Amino acid sequence: MLIALYFFMVGIKFIESGFILALGCGAKSAFSIADNPLAGLVIGTVSTALLHSSSTITSITVTLVASQGLTVRQGVYIVMGANIGTCVTCIVVAFGQIQSRSRFQRAMETAAVHTMFNLWSVFIMFPLEIIAHPLERLSVLLSHSKASGGEFGSPVDAVITPFANLIIQVDKETIYAITAGTKECTSDTSLLVGGAFKGTSLSDGQVGATVVVIGFFTLACSLIWFVQMLAKVFLGPTKVLVSRMLAFNGYVNIAAGTIITFIVQSSTVVTCTLTPMAGLGVFTLEQVYPLIVGANLGTCGTTLLASLVVGDSHAVAVALTHFWFNFFGIILFYPVAFMRRPILSWARSVAFFSASWVVVGIAFILMTYLIALVFF
Repeated sequence: MLIALYFFMVGIKFIESGFILALGCGAKSAFSIADNPLAGLVIGTVSTALLHSSSTITSITVTLVASQGLTVRQGVYIVMGANIGTCVTCIVVAFGQIQSRSRFQRAMETAAVHTMFNLWSVFIMFPLEIIAHPLERLSVLLSHSKASGGEFGSPVDAVITPFANLIIQVDKETIYAITAGTKECTSDTSLLVGGAFKGTSLSDGQVGATVVVIGFFTLACSLIWFVQMLAKVFLGPTKVLVSRMLAFNGYVNIAAGTIITFIVQSSTVVTCTLTPMAGLGVFTLEQVYPLIVGANLGTCGTTLLASLVVGDSHAVAVALTHFWFNFFGIILFYPVAFMRRPILSWARSVAFFSASWVVVGIAFILMTYLIALVFF
């Protein structure tokens, strides 16, 4: 099961690196259009959906703000969009159980509740931010009391990167510099610094496209394998035990989701493991919801650490907006049962229609990537 999860994450890494390489010198122009709130929101959503990595997008945003390529205000809206875009991966994972309608519906409920939480948070906070800028003001105020810190590497990346680098190795530092405007991008500039495709006659764009295809193939195969392994593990006593543990207290589940995600430095690992488990009936939607929102909060650690390494107060402010966005989202949509209702009911509706007509779930993913093609 761990091997299947490992190759699932390798597939995600291939997709991320492939799109970064394909985008190449266009990264700066892509982020430069974030001159109004809606454009920033769309850039954050689409770029994260493409790369399957909110951490990469928020880290690029932090770097841009630190180099004054973006203002804190522009960065806030990109971070909001990144929270929506990261939900696409969970929906892809839910399709791993499409062979069983009941399992697919339960898995889609978990994927959809992740999406609905972020969408409802944006529905409330996006217009408020345009009018009064509460997230920006609070974050800027607190950023002046920042402490410098060291970099904490993701243990997931530490395990996955060596294998992924055998196929493709992208110079992220250079693309950050190009995006920030501190380095020029010429026709001779190549972001491919290693891997099986280094030294071939293929361009960066061609290598990137090839690796993305390899990534999706790896993702699909490992996902099917992972679901099969989970089904064997979570049948019988183990399923009952996990269900009882999660039924104890929702706030404990939020804390667990936050801590686990902060440790592994990847909300994708956490949410993409929870989705197929929910499909197998290991826990209910009400039990998995606090784990999902906790994972959202835990992933803010990556951005905060990146900003502390940069050491710029404006960069720290953007990282703090990521935290406050998710924190206030939890305050709005968890403690009061009535406020959870729209998120849970909408998630169930999306899952029901997706299970009844698979095209509903497929349409969501296709629409995201079609929009991506328009913007990129």
